[in-house]
Amino acid sequence: MADSELVKSLVALGGVPLILGFVQLFKPFISDIRYYPLLAVAMGLVINLVASWALGVSAISDWVAVLFNGIIAGMAASGLYSTGSTLREGPAADKNNRSTEGETDETK
Repeated sequence: MADSELVKSLVALGGVPLILGFVQLFKPFISDIRYYPLLAVAMGLVINLVASWALGVSAISDWVAVLFNGIIAGMAASGLYSTGSTLREGPAADKNNRSTEGETDETK
């Protein structure tokens, strides 16, 4: 019983890089970046459901755990994506420090 829990957890965590790859694959087809986290969660669900079906999960409680693992994996993947894009953008991503916006001071 403990081995099946370990396998489900490993499938969920191991799916995060796979989800990132699928989101990158679908980027040319989705122009609005607001849908990337939703795509990541959907991919997390699909990957975990298919992997669990292939591993022979049968109990309802196991399927509920698989759904939660898929959602968590998708959320982790979207968090990794947003962190990576923020690091890539550098200081331009800092919403609190907009020193490059508005070169002229309008109050003078």
